[in-house]
This record gives sequence, structure tokens and C-alpha cells, in this order.
Amino acid sequence: MNSEQIKLLEETIQHKNSRIPVALIADSPWIPGYCGHTFIDYYARNDVWMADNRKIVKDFPEAIFVPGWWVEYGMTAEPTGFGCPTCFFDDNLPHLHSLEEDIDKIEDMVNNLQLPDPKADGLMPLLLNQQRLYQPQLEADGEQVYMVCARGPFTVASHMITVTTLCMLPMIYPEVFDKLITKTSECVKRWLEAQLENVKTAKAIMVLDDVCGFYSPEDFQTQCFPYMQKLFASFPELSHYFHNDNTTNCCYPHLTDMGVDVFNFTHLQDIAETRKMAGDKLILMGNVPPMLLTGNDPKAVYDETTAIVRKYIAANGSHHGLMLSTGGGLPMGAKQENINALISAVRDINATLFG
Repeated sequence: MNSEQIKLLEETIQHKNSRIPVALIADSPWIPGYCGHTFIDYYARNDVWMADNRKIVKDFPEAIFVPGWWVEYGMTAEPTGFGCPTCFFDDNLPHLHSLEEDIDKIEDMVNNLQLPDPKADGLMPLLLNQQRLYQPQLEADGEQVYMVCARGPFTVASHMITVTTLCMLPMIYPEVFDKLITKTSECVKRWLEAQLENVKTAKAIMVLDDVCGFYSPEDFQTQCFPYMQKLFASFPELSHYFHNDNTTNCCYPHLTDMGVDVFNFTHLQDIAETRKMAGDKLILMGNVPPMLLTGNDPKAVYDETTAIVRKYIAANGSHHGLMLSTGGGLPMGAKQENINALISAVRDINATLFG
């Protein structure tokens, strides 16, 4: 991001922004295909990664890509630190293999788990090295890395033992569940800290955890909230972005108390209702249907974006508290003309509101 974009995001978090920003989550589900490269080349070739990320910044100068200049290998960083095997493909995202799926054997696995060192274990050291490599090039381009990212502790655990097993675990072996999430939470914290050592310009963290949205409202409050609150509280000087595009809303009433500043959420939840449930302090980052951007109707994208923004302003009384985004990250196959239609809709609304 450039300094003007960072200033706009920070002003938005403070409810002082003079226009609505377009903030789009851009990572490897979308970037390689959009730029005409394979996943393997995007992950393994530094020149391809840099060229592709420069291209999207050039093609969409009015969009703020979040987190921006994100060094990642899909979902693999943290789980590989615990030993999860991974397969890479030319034409698709990496696939993680679980460590254990038999719920009756999870306790032994958890007891034997060693807390990974981000500088030595799994794919994390490779990503840290790439971060260090890119910093001088980004500075020369006038770009800064605004935030560092991690998958959340529940998502990490789900890759280790599967989502179904993780959801059953607190009902059958609650102490084992607590041990597992304590370890994955510490791993996520250390991974963010290691990245922050690299990225001196960072002003925010982003935690992406869809899996904690699978719990009931009661279970979320007792089994998820304490871990997520503690994680965000570990970084008091930074802004806190949270992504959860699960279709449930169990976390919405607790987000502010959890320490979240900006919330990216699913298009399947109504934006006005989300504002009501989440309270007025939180910044909502959403929520145009992502798959709409893969279609052949830019006008439909423009109209839907306009309708969402108008609905938000009608419910909220002002534009404050909104970063216009998709309900989740940019999907594989999102087209340039559709992204431009989304940007144009927000540009026109900003012109109407602010001249």
C-alpha cells in the first residue's frame, strides 16, 4: 500500500474518513490465475510473485489490497509447523493432510505436539525469508506492508484433525480441546510476532478464522471467545482485522469485546443486520457476493455494490464504519471488468456524497 491508502484505512478505523474505501482481500486463490501463472510458479518464483503483485496494484490503482503484498502458500504456513504434510499443484491451491482423524487418538497426538518455531519449522521460515527479500523492492516502489496475517487457531487445528473432529472434540474430550487450541493459539501468536520482526512498517494484524464460526452462540462464547480475545490482546498497539465468512453469525455480538477493529464477513449476512448485531464501533468490511465477480455481467456487480452501500448508509445514518469489499477474498476467476465495476460504483457514490 502507499501512504495515502494507509492513511485512508486508519481514518476509516477512527470513523474520520471522508470517503468510502474499496478494500479487497487478494491472495493466491485469485492472483496467479488473473496474472496468467500457475500456483507453483507464483509460490516458488520470486520474480513471478513480485510481478503479479505489482500488476494488480497497477491494474486497480483505486483499490486497496488487503493485506497487501501478502507472502503466503494458501493455508499451509502454520499447520506445516506442526508437521502436517502438504501437496502442491500447478492448477490449484495446496492441500494439507491431517495428522489424526480418529477422535479417540487425538489426546496422544496433542500431548506429543511440539510448539513450532516460526523461524525453523514447516514452511514458515521460507515465508519469512521471502518477506525479508521483498522489503527493499517494495520500498523502492514507494509501497509499504501495512499488515501481517495468520490463520486463526481454530482453522489451524481443523487442518490438523479435520473440521468435524474439531467440532466434536469439546463435547467428548474438553480438556484435550483446550490443550490443542492453547497450542495452536500460541503458534499463531508467535507466527505474527516473527512476521512483525521482519515488517517494521506494519500497523495491523489480520487473523482469518472461518472455523470458529461453526460453533453455536453459547459454545462460541465459552470455547472460542477467550482464545481469540487473548490473541488480539497480545498486539495492543496494532489495528485488528478479523476475517470470518462463515454463514453463521455466532461471533457477531462479541467482536468488539474480542478486540476486533475491522470485520470481513460473508455476503450471505445482511449488512444492515450485521451492523445491528456487531454494534457501531466496529468497521464492517464487506460484503459484495464474491462469485458475482466471476460472471459476465459488470452491470450486475455495479448495481449490487450500489445497493449494498445505500442499504448500509440508510441503516447506519452515514458512510462511517464501512470499507467496501467482497464477502470474503477475491475468488478464483474474478474478472478485471467486474472488479472495475465494483470500484466504479463506490467512486460514483463517493462523488455523490462528497463531491
